[in-house]
Amino acid sequence: MNTNAEHTRPEGGHLVHGRRQRPDGPSPIDVISVQSQLVYGYAGNSAAVPPLRAMGLRVAEIPTTLLSNAPFYDTLRGRMLPADWLADLLQGARERGLPARARALVSGYFGTVDNGNAFADWVEATLPQAPGLRYWLDPVIGDTHTGPYVEPGIERIFVERLITRAWLVTPNAFELERLTGLPALAQADAIAASRALLARGPAWVLAHSVSGAPDMLVTLLVGHDAVWRWSTPYLPVDVAGTGDVLLALMLAAHLRGKPLPEAVSFALAGVHGALEATLASDQEELDVLAAVPAAHAHHARFPAERLA
Repeated sequence: MNTNAEHTRPEGGHLVHGRRQRPDGPSPIDVISVQSQLVYGYAGNSAAVPPLRAMGLRVAEIPTTLLSNAPFYDTLRGRMLPADWLADLLQGARERGLPARARALVSGYFGTVDNGNAFADWVEATLPQAPGLRYWLDPVIGDTHTGPYVEPGIERIFVERLITRAWLVTPNAFELERLTGLPALAQADAIAASRALLARGPAWVLAHSVSGAPDMLVTLLVGHDAVWRWSTPYLPVDVAGTGDVLLALMLAAHLRGKPLPEAVSFALAGVHGALEATLASDQEELDVLAAVPAAHAHHARFPAERLA
């Protein structure tokens, strides 16, 4: 038995032990990703982390849920993490110094209002101490064809506690409407709603799944001084994880040096390629592993159009 082990808490003390030969240097970290986690299928961290790692980024995954699969199957196992568990994991990440070393913090689906508040408490205490950490917020609420699928109080956490801390926010059109109280399904409305969201603190809003020409979808990147637009063909496939992969690819490309508009083009090419691969394989889950190769091969497939 190692008598030099330092026990940080009584419960589970047998898990804490010393190592005789451990290098002193802390491991590098690029992204802290706080999202849902699935056993089967792709959503949240289960969708975002594979492309982030395929792009060569080091990711610390913090789950908000541990579920067997997405909830549109006929059975669902697992549970939302209790808020004290999530708070403990976040505190552990801070004790290891991850926020001071990481370049990006991502949050997605929280599962419960208590988890949302636990994360907001951590963000409010952590971001002022980590000036190099940019917060990318995916305000998961729902979609036009599903309606909201989160507890109503989570929207208030986004509006009152998290949007003001975020550098970039990535709502779909439905979520943009819920966050601002303004129409956002059409392009002009989505731009106006994005500007209203910018007034609350973020530097950028990426609004996706906006209505475009027939059989087309519009993505908008709105900043304080610029607006870009992309048009992509609508594909007849409804799978989870597309928004998570979109954010992951955009983040990875930006951290690798691409300006944001180029990063969005890269990400859209990857998501579209993954959807095409899913249709071609006739499988029920998004082909996440196809996203990065498609993004690299067709990075100029969807060029940005500057509107302002």
